[in-house]
Amino acid sequence: MLRRDVEAVIQRCGLNTCDCVLIDVEGNWTRAVFPSREVAEEACRDLEVPFHPGWEDPRMARRMNRRDHWGEPGGQRRAL
Repeated sequence: MLRRDVEAVIQRCGLNTCDCVLIDVEGNWTRAVFPSREVAEEACRDLEVPFHPGWEDPRMARRMNRRDHWGEPGGQRRAL
């Protein structure tokens, strides 16, 4: 089991693959690719991590962007 504050977002990322992004409340995240949504969901169940099917929950998007130094005033700028 991971820390209690970790949740996952599962989304399709290729023809036959799905992303599973694990995110904590501080905005730290890691990503893994699985061969199907079912396998990604099973991995989350094994880790006892709640998961969401995509980014429909705005709370998860805010959590993911919490450490986005690109969007902060005076923060690092993109090359574009």
